[in-house]
Amino acid sequence: MDRRWIHGTQFTPEYMEGVRQFMDFAAQNLGKDVDIPCPCRRCLNLESWPQPKVDDHIHLFGMSATYTRWIHHGESMDGMEVEFVQYEVHETDIDGSGIDVGECAIDEGDNEMSELLGDLYKAAEENGEEPKFHTILEDAKQILSTGSKYSRFSFLVRMLHIKSSYRISNRAFSEILKLLSYAFPDCEIPKSYDESKKYLREIGLGYKSIHVCKNNCVLFRKEYADMEVCPKCGESRWEDSDGSKRFPHKVLRHFPLIPRLKRIFASKTTAESTQWHKKQRVPVENEMSHPADGEAWKYFDRRNPSFADEPRNLRLALATDGFNPFGKISTTYSMWPVLVKPLSLPPWECMDESNCFMSLLIPGPTSPGKDFDVFLEPLIEELLALWEGVTTYDAFNNDNFKLRAAVLWCIHDYPALSTMSGRTTKGYYACIHCDKNPLSRPLRIRLVT
Repeated sequence: MDRRWIHGTQFTPEYMEGVRQFMDFAAQNLGKDVDIPCPCRRCLNLESWPQPKVDDHIHLFGMSATYTRWIHHGESMDGMEVEFVQYEVHETDIDGSGIDVGECAIDEGDNEMSELLGDLYKAAEENGEEPKFHTILEDAKQILSTGSKYSRFSFLVRMLHIKSSYRISNRAFSEILKLLSYAFPDCEIPKSYDESKKYLREIGLGYKSIHVCKNNCVLFRKEYADMEVCPKCGESRWEDSDGSKRFPHKVLRHFPLIPRLKRIFASKTTAESTQWHKKQRVPVENEMSHPADGEAWKYFDRRNPSFADEPRNLRLALATDGFNPFGKISTTYSMWPVLVKPLSLPPWECMDESNCFMSLLIPGPTSPGKDFDVFLEPLIEELLALWEGVTTYDAFNNDNFKLRAAVLWCIHDYPALSTMSGRTTKGYYACIHCDKNPLSRPLRIRLVT
């Protein structure tokens, strides 16, 4: 039996066919409904699991490279002959690491995809979210079409990446998917952008739509979730309350922050990077190369020693500003994104756009102004939970810990200072240096308890 797939790249057609043959072999010898030893690189036949979970582990973590005789799964030491190809290593093929480049080359994209799935699976496993991950894993095992190098999952991930990189509109992306599904009927391709977005929701990168009162009085959530009219001003929740299809006056998009911060620790690389500021940073006197060199960071650590003692705790910056989504100066429309950046990462990472998380997208057509605190309620609740600590799996240390986070800075222009903090930015009390009472007006951001 040819078992070269054991040393192959996960989620390739050859590898998945090899896993299928192994699982059939184990079921034939040990039975279909019994737990069996898991030969993946993490368990090494020391743990026994239900067979579907063993199948997942071998796909995600790879088969143990030394397990070429399946003695724990019914094969005798004198059993069938195993076919292997002996690789001829030539001096010109060695890249300096002892690896035969010509015969053992691995597609970088496939390798990254298997690492991504492995990290996500381990985090989901530790956080009790395995059922949410099931759809993704099953699609990752399914080849897009005969002879294709892509699984259904990897194809959609790449398509979504192209959409984001080249700023393809939702409608155009849906039309492209529809055309591909008609042109290649044997491939199970979603027919719209909405169908493909389910992957973002499965890995915790989706958003929640929250209806807002016409006059920005309340968010229709929690105790107001089922109300048809605003409890404060009496305005209807809907633009056309008599129509068969009702549309809300305003919709706040909330992108949950906590799952995104947890995803940082689901990868060994990024989880290690969160401790760079304390374990690898070398401070230089009179030189500021990282936010940790600033006095605000040091003052916060002195005031909160228990927070500072855990290097994985995150310091955050919060930024907001209004923009015109239509790109025309003459159009009087303004939307306000609220962005969060973790500052504990190294300088070359903490300012990278991939580590800039949108938490809220506040709708227009006008600035929220003095009602900004109403829209901030979902984010404030998450920040309060993060201050108390949320259980998070750390892939680098392979343990669970209480992740805490705090906002140290807000980044915005001077007019937005009034919107965010509620202080006066006009007239006699406008100067933040001269004003002895920085909160010359009551603080507008009401913390939700």
